[in-house]
Amino acid sequence: MQIKLQGHGMIVSKRLTDHVNEQVKNLERFLPGIEELRVEFKRNSIKTMPPRTVQITARRKHTLLRAEEQDPDPLKAFDIALESLHRRIERYKGREILNKHNGVDETLLTAEVFPFEAEAEEEEAINEVLRIKTFSVVPMSSEEAIEQMEMLGHTFFAFMSDEDNCVKIIYRRRTGGYGLLQPEK
Repeated sequence: MQIKLQGHGMIVSKRLTDHVNEQVKNLERFLPGIEELRVEFKRNSIKTMPPRTVQITARRKHTLLRAEEQDPDPLKAFDIALESLHRRIERYKGREILNKHNGVDETLLTAEVFPFEAEAEEEEAINEVLRIKTFSVVPMSSEEAIEQMEMLGHTFFAFMSDEDNCVKIIYRRRTGGYGLLQPEK
């Protein structure tokens, strides 16, 4: 497992690096086959948000699991995010076992995709693209897209429909349930 640490707007200290390496060495035991673990520490410049954000992304073949937490203390934020990632791994493993018993093809459920990420910026950028992300697309059903979105912890997810090969967006509604955006035919 390759561990990558990044600091955005802050320097990742040796103490923080040692703490991360010590805590994540047991992660391989919970979810074998993790290829890359990315830990990003961000210093928020928005006054209404806590000053530190930690995002942990675990990449496994055809699977991407992510957890994010905010706290003024980066060590505490990391520990909380790691606990959140452990819960996501347990939920993912439960679904994986259930799908194997039901005969569902796992490669369709865990398509490696990278959804768009919304980032809060201090300055409002009107008509300016702040970040461009690319992602690979594997055809999947709406149910599989919802499952992948939940595993990533996002509120929306772009995917290609296996029914008509159109790009669609599934999103979580504030009132509960899910919505689907699709192009007109």
